[in-house]
Amino acid sequence: MPQLVLLDAVQACGREGIVAVSEYTLLSQPTVTQQAAALEAAGLLRRIAAENDRRRRVLTLTERGEDLLASKRGLVADRLSVAWASLSAEERSIAVPLLRHIIDLVSELA
Repeated sequence: MPQLVLLDAVQACGREGIVAVSEYTLLSQPTVTQQAAALEAAGLLRRIAAENDRRRRVLTLTERGEDLLASKRGLVADRLSVAWASLSAEERSIAVPLLRHIIDLVSELA
């Protein structure tokens, strides 16, 4: 799962560099760098020189990385749908306000 989090972050802000991905994921920069190297070796992303500063590296997904991320998002969505359908009406009525509260808390962190 951490690899999917990193792939998602690279898609969202990888062109801003390792620091941006680190902040987006709340992972340390060394962790992001190490994981990015592993994902690059697996052919899922590329580390390339930034256009405005050749010393700085930015991250982009490869086609294979894009495909993997899309398929995993679909799988997660399917599993969430099944889980939601398995809840009773009472459980759903409790879950909705809790989820909204969690979203508000996470938004405050940004």
